[in-house]
Amino acid sequence: MVLMRMNTPKFTPVACILGVALVGGLALAEDKKQERPDTITYIVNVADSSASKAEAGTFVKVDDPEAAELAKFGSRLIERIGGLLVAEVNRELTNKEVVDSIDVMHLKQLDLPKPLPGQPKVTAIKRTSSMLRDPANTPDAADQAALDRIHLQLMNNEAPDKLIVQKIEHKDQPTEWRVYRPIATTQSCLACHGDPEKFTPAVRELLNRRYPGDKAIDYSRQEYRGVLRVSLQAPEPAKK
Repeated sequence: MVLMRMNTPKFTPVACILGVALVGGLALAEDKKQERPDTITYIVNVADSSASKAEAGTFVKVDDPEAAELAKFGSRLIERIGGLLVAEVNRELTNKEVVDSIDVMHLKQLDLPKPLPGQPKVTAIKRTSSMLRDPANTPDAADQAALDRIHLQLMNNEAPDKLIVQKIEHKDQPTEWRVYRPIATTQSCLACHGDPEKFTPAVRELLNRRYPGDKAIDYSRQEYRGVLRVSLQAPEPAKK
């Protein structure tokens, strides 16, 4: 599948993250529909360092009895992270120049929540995209499957899933549940993700030096950007 950048002039944001809207609905004008199965089982690339012992992943419906509570927990966590990111962006861009904020925004030092009895354990939080700036955010095979799913929905002129859930089976490890939310750019993103010709010279020089393979530029407002996901382990059954 060829991945391309997509303008999304119609969307309903349900929250904001890093000046990025968590997308509740996006639409594109495309004449040709592509077939998309509702449920896909896929093999996770064993070459991925983050999934070296993974066997297979499956998309699971959000309201599946096994996944419903995990999906709700993951969605609420993403909302909280979004709030933290928005507060950070507002603080940084209000008090500093853009060039002085690039290295500290995005909650790069975000700690995982401590597990609580009876609640899912959070094992990872990640932002990723098919148009990367930081190679550290490169999608693994399961992430890419979610990105491809959204891409195909957009190509079919469909509103993408508000929430995507994956169940990933690991050999000799607990099952991993992933909850994804699509994100799109808002105006505040464009200071360093928009047209490079409009960047300040200092921002342009820093990005060229720090991220020579940067693809996360030339975005417009309300354009699909990628996903935010949390990885979870189901809570241990209550002891009798």
